[in-house]
Parts: sequence; C-alpha cells; structure tokens
Amino acid sequence: MIFRRDRYCAVATVALVLLGSHQSAHAQDQKPMSLTVEQAKEIVAGKNVELLRNVTELSVEAAQVLNQYSKSDLRLPRVQTITPEVAKELAQTKVTLSLGLTTITPEVAGALATRTKGMLALDGLKTISVEAAREIAQRRGKLTLNGLTTLSPEVARELAKHKSKLTLTGLTEISDEAAEALSHHGSTMLLNGLTRLTSASLTATVLRSNDGFANFKKVQTISDDVAKVLAEYRGQKTIELPVLTKLSEANAALLRTNQKIVLPSKFQKPKQQ
Repeated sequence: MIFRRDRYCAVATVALVLLGSHQSAHAQDQKPMSLTVEQAKEIVAGKNVELLRNVTELSVEAAQVLNQYSKSDLRLPRVQTITPEVAKELAQTKVTLSLGLTTITPEVAGALATRTKGMLALDGLKTISVEAAREIAQRRGKLTLNGLTTLSPEVARELAKHKSKLTLTGLTEISDEAAEALSHHGSTMLLNGLTRLTSASLTATVLRSNDGFANFKKVQTISDDVAKVLAEYRGQKTIELPVLTKLSEANAALLRTNQKIVLPSKFQKPKQQ
C-alpha cells in the first residue's frame, strides 16, 4: 500500500513538472519578441525558422533580410501591426506572406499591395476601412481576408476591384447591397462560410468564377431568385447543399431538374400529397 502511494506521488510530481514546463514555454511564447537582424539571417538560411511564430515586432532592417526568405511560406501570426516601411520590405517576398495584423492603415495596405509574387493572407483583420480596402484591392495576386465577419457595401465595392483570387470565408451573411457590389468581382472568389444566399447576382458570380468549385456547404436558406440561378447552373462539378433547412416545394422541384445540384435527402423527392 505504501509502495503504491509513493509511486502515485512520484507520477503526480512528474506530471506537475511537465505541466509547469508546458505553461512556462507557453508563457515564453506569449512574450513580445522583436526579431534581430542576426536572427532574420539565420531564418533565411533555414535555421531557427520556428522563431517566426513568436515574432511580434519587426524593424525595417530585419524585414529587409526576411524579404529574401524562400524556404516555405513566411508566416508571422503574432505580428499585429507594422509600419508602411516594414510593409514595403515584406512586400518584396516571393513566397506566401501571412501576417497576423489586427489593424491596417491605408499606407500599410498600399505598401503590401505592391507585392507581385505569392499569396497575401491577412486573416487577422476583423474589419477594414474603405480606404484600406481601396489600397489592398490593387494587389495583383491572391488575397485572403478570411477574418472579416461583416462587409459594408462601401468596402465590398472596393474589394470587387481586386483582379485576382479573393477569399472571404469568414463571412456568414452579407447584405443584398454589399452582395450586389461584390458581384462585380471579376476573378475567382470564395465565400465558403455563407449560411444564407439571397443575392442572385452574387451567386451567379461565384458559380461562374469558380467554374463549379463553389462551396455552398454551409448554406441553410436560399431565396427564390437564387434557386433559379442554381437551377440554371451548367458547370463541371456538382454543387452540394447538405445543410439546406428551408426550401419551398416549388424551388425543390425546380432544383431537382438539375442533376448538378445535390439537395439534402428530405428535398430529393416530391412531398406526398
């Protein structure tokens, strides 16, 4: 009995030590960290790349070194703010650039928009001003703003001017006015988070720009006009609506005429009279 108790105490002690080490390491990760030029040079050489996830501040000099990084995606998830000068240096990277920015000024957006290579991911942004949207939309390359949860018509109007792939998967709903503005986007656009589809023009744009790869798997309700657009779909891939909860019998019958549209089982057969 004493032996078992001692063994239990030993195991508990080890567990506490390991937990304390984990918490200490986590606390270390949460401390502000400014990347030095020497550290940036090591990262570019492929050493200590894990430091990137802890960086919170970047000097212009460190950014000048980092813009030569080519080992993999350049991800700086804890960098929440940068100056236009730092943004100008980072814009020269040729790999995917992912920043944890929570705010962005028009000046920073304009500097980042000058990137000519690689994807630009700013998924930490929850909101963006009309002025910053106008600048970032000039980016001629893939742009992801998956942190945006709302989109005003004014911002949508600016983002619609973007000329390459645009992903806004954080949006669950969008007003008809904003949807109409966004429908003028001329390239691939992903809106995989939408739960309601009420804009026929936006639905048509997404179907056309994605050539059948549109993802409406979270859509729960659609309007009559959207049902008509879906019924006319002639793309290569099927369009699945697995969580559709509301659908009139008339719209269900209309969509059943198109074998490219996959409805939930409860809408796949006419209702019994």
